[in-house]
Amino acid sequence: MFLPAESERAELVEVIRLGGSDDGLLVAIWEADRARSALDLIASVPHEEIKRCFVPGWTIRAHGAAGPLFEIEFCFRCDGAKLSGPVVAEDQRTIHGFDARSAQAQELLSRFRSEEPA
Repeated sequence: MFLPAESERAELVEVIRLGGSDDGLLVAIWEADRARSALDLIASVPHEEIKRCFVPGWTIRAHGAAGPLFEIEFCFRCDGAKLSGPVVAEDQRTIHGFDARSAQAQELLSRFRSEEPA
């Protein structure tokens, strides 16, 4: 799956559960090796054609030493991931397709779900 080149500068990743009328619930902060591992996993998710719903349930926000880098909203129903943020080129600020049924995407979803409050 596509990540901006500056993803290498990420030192911290926030995991946000979306839903309801709010801006989402911060459920985890992944730092150092854990952040890098998650971004490497995201980068390894295979491409897939996007379906139509795009109702994201999860977001990550990657931060570097100087502040926010990029954000990815994931919809595991339509295989869409929307990329945005200050280091993302204008032509890449769009919804990218990913294979939500792949082993990598399912591992990512499992990591997200493991952070949800009980």
